[in-house]
Amino acid sequence: MKSLPQILLTTEEAGFAEKFKQVLCANHSASLLGTCLGLSELRTCLEDAKAPIAIVDIDSDPHRMLRELDLLVPLFPSTRFAVASSGSGEELMLEAMQVGARHFMHKKSFELELDRILERLLVDDTKVISDLGQIVTVFSAGGGCGATTVCLNLANELRLESMQPVLAIDMDSCYGAVSSYLGITGGYSIADVLKQNDRIDSQLIATSATTYKDNFDVLVSTAGVSDNGNGSDRYLHLADALEACRGAYKYIIIDAPRLPGQTMRLLANVSKAVLLVFQANVKDIKIAKTMLSALREFHISSDKIFPLVNRFSRWGPLVPLEEVKKAVGTERLYTVRNNFKKVVNCVNRGEPLSELAPRSGIRRDFQRLVNNLHGYNGNGKKQG
Repeated sequence: MKSLPQILLTTEEAGFAEKFKQVLCANHSASLLGTCLGLSELRTCLEDAKAPIAIVDIDSDPHRMLRELDLLVPLFPSTRFAVASSGSGEELMLEAMQVGARHFMHKKSFELELDRILERLLVDDTKVISDLGQIVTVFSAGGGCGATTVCLNLANELRLESMQPVLAIDMDSCYGAVSSYLGITGGYSIADVLKQNDRIDSQLIATSATTYKDNFDVLVSTAGVSDNGNGSDRYLHLADALEACRGAYKYIIIDAPRLPGQTMRLLANVSKAVLLVFQANVKDIKIAKTMLSALREFHISSDKIFPLVNRFSRWGPLVPLEEVKKAVGTERLYTVRNNFKKVVNCVNRGEPLSELAPRSGIRRDFQRLVNNLHGYNGNGKKQG
């Protein structure tokens, strides 16, 4: 008989430890290797026995425990860490995710969630994190700057280069242009997925997404979805949903305008690359500077931030690129040229540039952008 996967629990609460042990015994999908009273003891146990799962109760001092956990997680890459807490809220969940926790467990209801949590933590136990898909988030510094065009053509070029499944997510809760651009009617949004908080997994994502082309799926706009009186709860389970997306798709490209600051922070943290799209005019440059400052305050590495001047032209009344760099506060700047006629033709016909303008200069700009994304750690070419 195959032995059950083993779990190490860290908690100072004897009552929670006993209850966890009872629920785990009834679960029959894993066994409790031991209970640790603190993270130093957990580290010793993990050095002696490479348990696949470690669950850490942070209630004694949430922020201190998470700071210490941040130092512990990288030492044990084969162990999947989950956090247990009586508290909740987007800020605490985001902090847990940032230090490497794969799941946030609510202690008040963990007995109802444990089956699902263990299933997610144990699925494809031999899969390493690098096998998961990569998230690219596209922020816009102004309405009408063309961020949706960038998002969809970037997704399509990644699909063509990788020959792997790609998911585009429209998180514009006000308007949403992805479905209009692609000629998609109906379909589920990320908000519909988040309502299924008790069963968010890769299968749910794949079955909820609308197929646009081979290996190109879409979760359409959240526009018109009610917050049910509490806007802060809308994206409460977004981290879980994005993790599920990474299990189903090679690339997840998110069109993310007009989002709350904490949601913007979450997306930036989980993304391999962050594109900040704006035009070289005074209004967009001012907004881009503010957003870039916010990303730095979120401690997002500058290596994965791509300031992108869209609809760029060397002629005309727009601000020169060198002046844009100074105004925004960056040495690295990327460009996509202005070709209004070809872009409008693509929008009207619901097709990407690769279909209607395969040899155009603007399409080559997106291909170069994809190459730079793959080498974003300093090896990519700098444009502008």
